[in-house]
Amino acid sequence: MRVVSNDRIETRIADLRTKLHITAAQNALWQDVATVMRENASIMNTLKQDRLDQSGHMMAAEDMRSYKAMADAHAEGVRKLGPAFQALYASMSDVQKRNADSVFRTNPHHI
Repeated sequence: MRVVSNDRIETRIADLRTKLHITAAQNALWQDVATVMRENASIMNTLKQDRLDQSGHMMAAEDMRSYKAMADAHAEGVRKLGPAFQALYASMSDVQKRNADSVFRTNPHHI
């Protein structure tokens, strides 16, 4: 398990923005997506760090609760990201949409 640095998150966001060919007109919608990505990463980093800090001391039941908290946070993050990305996707040209489809198809861990 690895805590992701802010630099790595920002690099991932910038890379995805470039790959999706986000236009100036789409910037506000993109910022909504990027904000959710940052929030999700921050929450997951906190939970991962908590697990790492407790890794040698957790009882089995505590380990399962911690794992559940991470799984729940991940699911909630996807729920938050969905509407933000849907709004961005709806604003894309057909060419951008085909490109986005390809990016997501070939890199399932993009966000």
